[in-house]
Amino acid sequence: MPDLTHGSAAAGERADQSVSARFTRLMNASTSRWGVLTDPPLVALASGVFLLVFLGALGRDAGPEVARGLGALVFAPISVALVVSVALRGARRAVVAWLARQPFPVENLNAVLNGLGEALEVTFIGAAPEAAELNVELDKVHPDAFVTGGVEDARTLDIRIGVVDSKRNPAATNHQRYARVRELVERVLVPLAERYPIQVVRVK
Repeated sequence: MPDLTHGSAAAGERADQSVSARFTRLMNASTSRWGVLTDPPLVALASGVFLLVFLGALGRDAGPEVARGLGALVFAPISVALVVSVALRGARRAVVAWLARQPFPVENLNAVLNGLGEALEVTFIGAAPEAAELNVELDKVHPDAFVTGGVEDARTLDIRIGVVDSKRNPAATNHQRYARVRELVERVLVPLAERYPIQVVRVK
């Protein structure tokens, strides 16, 4: 049977216990497209560029108004990072609420929030659907998301999340992975569970 605790206090408690009690800056940032603005290397790089421009302007005897404006820009990335960090303090509450709304447990979401995880392991209560049937729906989310395999009992399928880490901007791909997991759950697995009840989904 599907999970009957959906929307109940038990579902909320289950969701609350399934993620870290306290989110780090990285975990908060992964939940938002704006989280990349809090990434320390990016903040340091942007501040450094503005500092070089500021020093260059001083060397060319720029006017006081130009100097003040460029000087303020040096601290702008830090200020933006602080504002975004404060705005994302409620990220854990939003993640728990999302988990509680799902008709089945979604486990190990901590991995996604920490920039890890390559696949979703979906365990069905009965027999799993055919991979070809599921791939049609997965392709509607993204061509790089597809069934990669299963296990001998025919109740478990692995679904590739399909987000490749960026060496230049890993903070952005962290959010892309989180957003992709949510899309796969909401657009594919939740409707699928009405025909093939799901026992649990686990990030691996």
